[in-house]
Amino acid sequence: MRTSKIIYFTIFILVMFSACIAVWVYYLKEGKDLLSFTISTVGFCIALLALFIAVRTYTSIDSVNNISKMEGNILDNENYVTSLPELINQFKSKDEKTLDKELFDSVEYKLKKESGTAVLFADTLQYMIDLIVLFPAVFNASDTDKKLYKKRMDKILIEVDRQRDILHSVSKGNSIQITETIKLFKAVVSYQNFVADGNFNIHADLLHVRGPILRNPVTKTIYHNYLGLYYNKKGMHLLRESLNMGDIDILSLNGLSLVQKGIGSISPSIIEDVTMYLKSACDQFDRALHISSEDVMWPGFINYNKARTLYFLALLSSTEIKWLEVMDEAIKFRSRLNRLIDEILTIDRSKTAKIENTHLRQFFLYQEELARVVKLNLIFADNAMKQNTVPALYKGVNLTGVSKETASDLFMKIQSFSTVKAYQEKIIHRLVKCANDITSN
Repeated sequence: MRTSKIIYFTIFILVMFSACIAVWVYYLKEGKDLLSFTISTVGFCIALLALFIAVRTYTSIDSVNNISKMEGNILDNENYVTSLPELINQFKSKDEKTLDKELFDSVEYKLKKESGTAVLFADTLQYMIDLIVLFPAVFNASDTDKKLYKKRMDKILIEVDRQRDILHSVSKGNSIQITETIKLFKAVVSYQNFVADGNFNIHADLLHVRGPILRNPVTKTIYHNYLGLYYNKKGMHLLRESLNMGDIDILSLNGLSLVQKGIGSISPSIIEDVTMYLKSACDQFDRALHISSEDVMWPGFINYNKARTLYFLALLSSTEIKWLEVMDEAIKFRSRLNRLIDEILTIDRSKTAKIENTHLRQFFLYQEELARVVKLNLIFADNAMKQNTVPALYKGVNLTGVSKETASDLFMKIQSFSTVKAYQEKIIHRLVKCANDITSN
């Protein structure tokens, strides 16, 4: 029964009750002051009902305000930073499957139990945004059930939409930050899924996010970084298509060699489009770097993305763009971050430091090693094309001329992520081949 009908029914019952009381008093008092009593009784009942309605209206308005108000919410906080030490301490799983479960369980719990108001829902969304950088630790790992991952992620996205619709049904006035943050999260998840599947033809979901509306520096950093990655992938997709690269990894030694050999056959219009995309990507990376200047984690990711982009931009424009300096900056930030993580996970300082080896620690070590070996790939490719002699430095050691065993011992062993291992093996093979060529000459 609708609320208005209940109110009308209550009024009718009260009036009838008042009438019955009045008639009863009439017979009891032999009709004395019947009219006055009737009026007084009905007036009292109506006043009581009016009080009930007023209190109900007040509490309803107050409840709506409590649910929908956004004052002081974290998405508007212009000084917010992600607490990486807190996340490292929270998720100490030893393998990707356990981490997968813990990540999704924590998000689902916050969505169901700690998102009852707009402010709490904003906190949950920010928590999910903070975890964006950790999701690749799951789906990029070798032993991940990607179908289960996507199933649970879809479930979370459905729950996010449900919570958003509940808030919109109460009030739409203050929900712009929530709406755009949800769009950003969905766009990043979509991008990550495409990249995990090896698809470079990324959908334009990020273009639907109204980035200038975002206020929180972390959400703004992620927006500009992933928008830069979107432009990067669009450019790489055009480049790969024009060279018929198929499934070849464009950052591998074979992929880079193929690009260098075929770049002269690419039409000028394609070169122009790819260059436009790559320049747009660099612009977005620069914005992300400016916003995240105080962050300990994001500059390592952003500089790595920018360095890769600058390399191909230099290749297409035949100009000297200092991509190597940017890559070294990325490695420096990632190395510093890993030292910080080791400090956080050190569990015994009395004697020889003992570090708890979690899957997240392995993931961030993988990110550092990935930057180092991709740098070597780019240097080898650049030297081969331009007849340069840029030293192939790995942790301060020039790998040119070192033995296979020395190089193998130097490289960091990352078990859970196969990409780095494949790069390392190709580099070692390249070093051995170069050494044999020198010997034969």
